[in-house]
Amino acid sequence: MKRIVLLFFFFSLFSQAQEQNPNWEDLFSYYSIQDISTGGGKVFAAAENSVFSYRIGTQEIEKISSIQGLSSEKINTIYYSANYNLLFIGYKTGLMDVYNPQDKTVLKVINITEKVTITPANRRINHFYEYGDKLFISTNYGISEFRLNNLEFGDTYFIGDAGEQLQVTQTTVFNDKIYAATQQGGLRFSDVNSPNLVDFSLWQNITNNSFRGVVTLNNAVYIMSNNNTLQQLQGNNFINKDQFNQEVRDFRVNEEKLIVTTSNRVKIYDNQLSTLVNISNFSDFSPNLSSATIFQEVIYLGDLNEGLLAATPSNTSAFQFLSPDGPLRNDVFSLSVIPNEVWVTYGEYDVFFNPYPLKRAGVSHLVNEEWINIPFESLDETEEITRTAINPSNTNQVFLSSFFGGVLDIQDNELQNKYDITNSPLQSVVGNDVRVNGIAFDRDGNLWGNVSRVDNGLFKLSSGGSFQVFDTSEIVPGGGNDNLGLSELIIDNSGNVYFGSYIDGIVGYQPSTNTFAKVKGGETAGNLPNNYVKSLALDNNNQLWVGTARGLRVLYGPSGMFDDPNTSANEIIILDDDGVAQELLVGSSISAITVDGNNNKWIATEAGAFYLSSNGQETIYRFTKENSPLPSNSVTDIEVDEASGKVYIGTSNGLVAFRGTATSSVETFDEVRAFPNPVRPGYSGMVTIDGLREGANVKITDIEGNLVYEVFSEGGSVQWDSRAFGKHKVASGVYMVLISSKDQLETKVTKIMVIR
Repeated sequence: MKRIVLLFFFFSLFSQAQEQNPNWEDLFSYYSIQDISTGGGKVFAAAENSVFSYRIGTQEIEKISSIQGLSSEKINTIYYSANYNLLFIGYKTGLMDVYNPQDKTVLKVINITEKVTITPANRRINHFYEYGDKLFISTNYGISEFRLNNLEFGDTYFIGDAGEQLQVTQTTVFNDKIYAATQQGGLRFSDVNSPNLVDFSLWQNITNNSFRGVVTLNNAVYIMSNNNTLQQLQGNNFINKDQFNQEVRDFRVNEEKLIVTTSNRVKIYDNQLSTLVNISNFSDFSPNLSSATIFQEVIYLGDLNEGLLAATPSNTSAFQFLSPDGPLRNDVFSLSVIPNEVWVTYGEYDVFFNPYPLKRAGVSHLVNEEWINIPFESLDETEEITRTAINPSNTNQVFLSSFFGGVLDIQDNELQNKYDITNSPLQSVVGNDVRVNGIAFDRDGNLWGNVSRVDNGLFKLSSGGSFQVFDTSEIVPGGGNDNLGLSELIIDNSGNVYFGSYIDGIVGYQPSTNTFAKVKGGETAGNLPNNYVKSLALDNNNQLWVGTARGLRVLYGPSGMFDDPNTSANEIIILDDDGVAQELLVGSSISAITVDGNNNKWIATEAGAFYLSSNGQETIYRFTKENSPLPSNSVTDIEVDEASGKVYIGTSNGLVAFRGTATSSVETFDEVRAFPNPVRPGYSGMVTIDGLREGANVKITDIEGNLVYEVFSEGGSVQWDSRAFGKHKVASGVYMVLISSKDQLETKVTKIMVIR
């Protein structure tokens, strides 16, 4: 029979090495640990889309995320090479990042994702194994060879019976043979030094079973089968050594010890396969383990909910929690921001406003750079928390809407009350299913909210605690209709209430006249690109910006809808690079709209975040996953801290903050400040000067009066890159900041110390 040798070569494909971006901040969750690796005096722990290192001895923690240039895809495995001082991050998409801890740069390796002959499902990276100057990469298509000495791909091995793709879970080398544990392809091996490993016929097979992993320990090969049996390979025979009654999630050797991890158990063997440690008692928490290892006589556990934990072999019931401070989760649904505080929710419903399967997620609260996480259990086990409304007269009181459980009253981060069908007039779809979504406070301290799929779809909870519900069955007919979903709710300075809907456009309610109105329809009616209104925002000119599932609109003088049934919205027309008129963000799904201190607009879409001028005619920024540290192009919400100008951007894969310049202007210059101050050696970010009045002139001079920078503020702050008119960095010294108001009637002088 003629043998067919399938040759498959990867050419080295890299994107440019990336470094840390000083204008961005990582606010990811590090509590869902996917994998652990050790070396160089550190423990590396991979969370969902980022990594952190824990230095033994100093206990120093370093985050490694999209801010440093990581790809922010879903991580599946990591490996630290002590020989090359490099950290390898393997993603479920097939991407690979190479992080250099010394110069803190990231090299993106895109070879696997660029191969059209490999389906996306088969690109998943499962395991790294270092042998000599090679790194064997186990994937769902086979094995790829990566050369550590020059960071280039070598050959790829398709080891199926006829050279087809075969899922490889783990590899090891023993006695000059490379062993590959596979799914539905048995345990396969070949001569690791053969120049023809690409020849599938050179790979021999032992049984046709499925295996979770294969490792080498003390001159023996051990295998973990899919039925969770630990076996030793002797010749071509498998000798059973131990049995686990749960799915084995991690199987590895470190420091001459074999470690087996299930969801609630870690068992560690010495090199003679005698049990050293058996951890199964978790009194402090309910474990959901993903991985474990032992390093320098300390056991490290990766948990999918609790983060990275450490314990000693002598006391395995006392755990130290090591993950850096962060929110509960990365799948952000909505944000609420006041100065120095952020609330994050993680609820979810699909495009048809269906909340099932219900998410039990809790909420997160960032206060003065510290996270307070309120778990699901502390919220009366209320599912699908969607939005927050902070009481403007008492910011310690926050209301949460649940798209299944009604309304929750939180005070000082603790649940005080829950309003549902048992203690309020709120209506349910069926049983206890009360779908509250949009909520907001009016100027009198009353909380307004909408309820989907019921006749009384609008309610008011007064500051005194009494409820009032409003019949919406005529303006939004069909209370039992599955498609009757109501979205974001906002209130203007006159007390008029506006909220979005799935099929009825913009719905408005005017309390002073007890009148409902709506703007609905395409070009012949309300001029909406789509009747599914997802987001609303009132700008500083009382213009209502409307985000739909298919585009953007502006409603000038929105209260006119209560008098004129023919009120229609307006598209924003811009000129493209060729001078051709086109509609701004045509066809885009708009998840959120936020107005900053300069009356500019932040727009959250499924194609990234847009920062527009006040009239929408100019795109100041467009941030995507490809050109910024955004962890996903699916942006779910954006909020601005008007005191600091910091822009919080929530995505489906994590929360980041952008250090913007737009703060709310003030009446006087009494609170002017410059920070950081002093500017210390090594700092490469921007210097912010805030506490300004709109239109203020800011001049920065050296001590001799030579002008190095000048700008007019558009809001309450400006930024300086510590360069002389954007050219060279200024020298060490004291720099004068001369500020004058637009009418030149008020002035202020402050100083900035620069140390190079």
